[in-house]
Amino acid sequence: MTDVLAAWNVREEDFPVNGDLCDQIKGLLKYAVLAPSGPNTQPWKLAIDGNEVSVIADFDRALPNVDPSNRTLYLSHGCLLANILMAAEHFGFGYDVSCLPDGPSGERTAAIKLKGSAGKKKLPDLFSQITRRHTNRKEFEKRAIEDAKLRELKACVKRDGFDLNILIDEAGKSAMSEILAQSHKIQLGNKAFRKELASWVRSNTGGEKDGLPGYSFGYSDFQSYFGAFVFGTFDMSTSRARVETAYMKASPAVGVLSTDQDDMMTWLKAGFLFEILFLKATEMDVRFDLFSQPIAIPELREDMARILKVKYPQLLIRMGYAEPSKHTPRRPLEEVLLP
Repeated sequence: MTDVLAAWNVREEDFPVNGDLCDQIKGLLKYAVLAPSGPNTQPWKLAIDGNEVSVIADFDRALPNVDPSNRTLYLSHGCLLANILMAAEHFGFGYDVSCLPDGPSGERTAAIKLKGSAGKKKLPDLFSQITRRHTNRKEFEKRAIEDAKLRELKACVKRDGFDLNILIDEAGKSAMSEILAQSHKIQLGNKAFRKELASWVRSNTGGEKDGLPGYSFGYSDFQSYFGAFVFGTFDMSTSRARVETAYMKASPAVGVLSTDQDDMMTWLKAGFLFEILFLKATEMDVRFDLFSQPIAIPELREDMARILKVKYPQLLIRMGYAEPSKHTPRRPLEEVLLP
């Protein structure tokens, strides 16, 4: 059976230090494909032309019912871009980056021109966390996240137009939990939404290199065989809301990534900063569980913005300590690299 987790086994010592430029760029891009995307659709293609890498939106993997604006698609591309640049700096490359090089209507989300000399590094040294990072849907431990760590996490995002609100009070966590519960009831009660999301639910022993295996929801191998059918056929909104909101209320912290603008460029930049945040949390052994559902419902997004006194919430994050979870599958570079 194909090892659907093989992409995670990329090793620093295997980088082709003495290889040609194309091989070295491919070495960098092996870290790019480990970026997160919801629900692990991996909606990207990559192309190499000399010293330039193009990141291309794969709209065949878009989610018209789950993500009608493609907001999370662009967020995921920002995460992928962060991985590329972090790997480039680690292996001694400089770079020039152009986001949306063909304008908002183009399929390319970024063009990266790599240079032989790195110069001064622009990003935090979190390269070693790329292969450790994972979304963790387990129940978190009760112990609090240290204040110093919370301040460091906020600092990863805090800059003009971008912010991370971290809620540790019971009232704030309960408010976000209630909004999450409402989003589940609205969205999972919608048959088209359920069917689209179910199309990305996989069995634990299948050979798919994308989507969400049953184990990521806590399903046994046997249960996972029926996961997609159950998810797509039955309204599970009440049970999912009960579990996930209980986990959120009990978690030591809840975060909300927000922005002052709400367009493609902002989504890319927000995704870029979020990946740095996620990797920093990984370095601290702080786990993240991610939710974009409330942001896709205008009235719930407005409620979040009002409660937090921000303009545009982009991502809801459950934070805490837990044992590591198993990675989800990834398509290897060879399957996303255009000839």
